[in-house]
Amino acid sequence: MKYHDIREQFIWNIRLDFDPVGIRFVYTDEELEQAPVTHASKARLTYCQYLAAARQKRLALILKPEKLLCRNAALVFGFRDIDEKIDTKQHLKYLMDESLALAAAREKVKLKKGCKGIYMAPIDFFDKISSQPDIVFMVCTPYQAYHLLNDYMGAMGKPNLTFCHTPNSAVCAGSVWAYTHHTANLTTICAGSKTSGKTEMGYVNLFIPGEHIIDMALQQQKRCASGEGASLLGEGSEPWPGLDVCKGCPMFKFEPVGKL
Repeated sequence: MKYHDIREQFIWNIRLDFDPVGIRFVYTDEELEQAPVTHASKARLTYCQYLAAARQKRLALILKPEKLLCRNAALVFGFRDIDEKIDTKQHLKYLMDESLALAAAREKVKLKKGCKGIYMAPIDFFDKISSQPDIVFMVCTPYQAYHLLNDYMGAMGKPNLTFCHTPNSAVCAGSVWAYTHHTANLTTICAGSKTSGKTEMGYVNLFIPGEHIIDMALQQQKRCASGEGASLLGEGSEPWPGLDVCKGCPMFKFEPVGKL
């Protein structure tokens, strides 16, 4: 199955507003040099800003440690070591407790040391390279995420899922947690992803391991083939978004009473 097909399928079946983005953590100079990029940032930017450019403008980018602006993301990606004094201060506004703020920084999920850069591009770009994405990242509504995660659980044989919420680092830590735990993750916005990442208030961040994305897409195909679409409302497999009414309610009836 081509990544192009997955992109088209997800955008059509659940009306995604943005491209799914493939993310790959690069550990060799050779892969870093061969990664097919379309643009390079002139200034230091956040991880969220890079991803916004990939999902909104369809850019293929490499984020190297020296181009990363966000200190929280640098800690998550192993680009720097923890500075307990500064990191405690930076987390204090979220938790209002020094010991808890320090614990949040210490226990933040971290990528294995040695990452030389992070490649990100719309998922269909991965049809042009030999490597698969480590993570597929989607910004979507809770309703869209609900459907995608149901298909993920069906494909993976999981009756439930557990996610990792942190006081900040919603996108960087959200990506790394899904990658290191080999399972889907869902996060809300954080202060950084709201502003620099343009995660508007009605959206959530969804992360699917790249090794699972094809099975997840095939699961969605299988469900849609049994009916007319991706919606789980009613009996399921209905056209998106599905008819939203009170199931079986005897009061949900109307009769004509006149004309306006």
